[in-house]
Amino acid sequence: MSITKWLKQDKLSLGLLIALIIPVPAALFFAVLLRMVQYNLHYLGKVRDVDILLLGIAMNLVAMRFYFVKFKFEHTGKGILILTVFMILLFFIFLKNSNFTIPF
Repeated sequence: MSITKWLKQDKLSLGLLIALIIPVPAALFFAVLLRMVQYNLHYLGKVRDVDILLLGIAMNLVAMRFYFVKFKFEHTGKGILILTVFMILLFFIFLKNSNFTIPF
């Protein structure tokens, strides 16, 4: 089964898997972008690495809208929504006031 056919299924488990996979590369992309801006332009010095993680989690909303609006896949969209809300709650409970840093 090809990846495109696999991604065009209406399954709750697929939504949960997508919601787990998207924040990691998104947070890494935004962290690298932030480091480049901080190093080259000496701007955005007060942005914490924890805030970048929240931005990575927020990228799930783009995928959720894509599955709800374009494909009309309710179960996949609900899976993304459930895990995104859970991850945001965990963020605000455990990481909001921490000094977590990305090691690069």
